[in-house]
Amino acid sequence: MRSENFLKKVSRYGGSAVLLCSMALLGMPQAMAGNPVNGGKVYNQHCKKCHGVSGKSTFPGVADFSRGEGLLRADSELLKKIRNGGGMMPAYRGILKDNEILDAITYLRKLHR
Repeated sequence: MRSENFLKKVSRYGGSAVLLCSMALLGMPQAMAGNPVNGGKVYNQHCKKCHGVSGKSTFPGVADFSRGEGLLRADSELLKKIRNGGGMMPAYRGILKDNEILDAITYLRKLHR
């Protein structure tokens, strides 16, 4: 009998719990996974010169992705940084589409798994 009551309560409130969890997740930064194969092409064409073949920077002051430390930000933050540039890095707004940038980020993340 107790288990029946529990199941009734879960079914009555279960929909609300799922809705609340979904709403909470929508407010969290989400990964914006891209295509790592295309990302490799984008990275090799636009990023490799400064960030190196495996993400090891070739210039002082350039983000080093070889140990994954440069990737400790959300995809949306990295996307914004690449779009707008900063420091020695040029802005890629108008050069790369957002999906190409996200592909390159995904490629880098997969290098360090």
